[in-house]
Amino acid sequence: MIQKTSTPSLTAAASIQEEPLSIIGGPNYQQREAILLAPYAMFSANTRGRNVIEADQPYRSPFQRDRDRVVHSSAYRRLSDKTQVFSGVSDYHRTRLTHTIEVASVARTMGRVFRLNEDLVEALAHLHDIGHPPYGHSGEDVLAECMSAVGGFSHNQFGLVLVDQLETRSPAYDGLNLTQEVLDSQRTRIDKTGAAPQSPLFEAQIVEAADSVTYDAHDVDDAVKVGLVRIEQVLELPLVRRCHQQACERYGRVEGSVLRKMIVHELIDLQVRNVIENIGAALAENPPQSAEEVQSRPPLVTMSAELLAEKRELERFLYHEVYRHPAIVRFREQVQHQLTTMYRGYLQHPEWLPAKIAGRLDQWGHERAAGYYLATMTDTYCTNEFKKRFGA
Repeated sequence: MIQKTSTPSLTAAASIQEEPLSIIGGPNYQQREAILLAPYAMFSANTRGRNVIEADQPYRSPFQRDRDRVVHSSAYRRLSDKTQVFSGVSDYHRTRLTHTIEVASVARTMGRVFRLNEDLVEALAHLHDIGHPPYGHSGEDVLAECMSAVGGFSHNQFGLVLVDQLETRSPAYDGLNLTQEVLDSQRTRIDKTGAAPQSPLFEAQIVEAADSVTYDAHDVDDAVKVGLVRIEQVLELPLVRRCHQQACERYGRVEGSVLRKMIVHELIDLQVRNVIENIGAALAENPPQSAEEVQSRPPLVTMSAELLAEKRELERFLYHEVYRHPAIVRFREQVQHQLTTMYRGYLQHPEWLPAKIAGRLDQWGHERAAGYYLATMTDTYCTNEFKKRFGA
């Protein structure tokens, strides 16, 4: 339960402006937040802190430090060699890192509209996919099968393992020692049933929406670019057709690669505008007065029923025509053989596990340790390790 603390008011903001500025010549983060943030945003002054107490910094808020710790982590850098969907199909595709950057960009745009804590938004956006294994969705599916006896595999859950246990930045503690708000927001991504006792923070809801907005649009982009589907096929979908009409009204006749790029732009813009309009209407009717009140209500971040129905139709198309495309299915079969072979190999040869993983065997057990080691790998490292261990 978040501690009940008062949200800085406009009066408080005015008084803060009259206080002496920090020694570096500008306002400290609490002064900036008191001036800029809406009452329902998550103020750094109200954080429940970290598991291990650390000295404060006047020029970086706790959530800025969380963002920086994630971005500077080894696990974050490895996202540059972890593909999202199209690994093995083409050398043109988004990686988990490019997707993450795109999500952070869209989320920050929406967060700024509603005067949310942009530092927290960025921290959550950069963290949200950090637990993905190699080889995109195929890799996660195979690891879930391999680890079924110990509860399966979830990239959201593994993301917490990375930042709580495996990443190292200080001899004083394991992990990154992130704030409770960041960790709790990541935990809400694990349970998608809606059974959680409270809604996520406004900032976390925004990141979830930005993730959904971007991956559909960018999967369309990548699928058309690499030739898995034709642009004419996606133009038959109501949501894409509407975006095409908007692009033509604005620019006239558009063709070729420019058409593909304009459709992606319109897909993102249309969804973002719809989310912003829906949130604005909800806030105008009954604005929450604190982050705690946001969590006590149903989610604020929603799409209109009409747009959501069109979005679901687009996602069904992506599932049947892209994610189940013969080229993707063939690649998944290769991934299944490779990861299953490696998983069994690590079970039989725990001495192959690196010290950081082997040191957790008593805590995790062999099955989970083997799966988690595979999940840390990049596409390239996993391929090379397979060749090294199994000569394939």
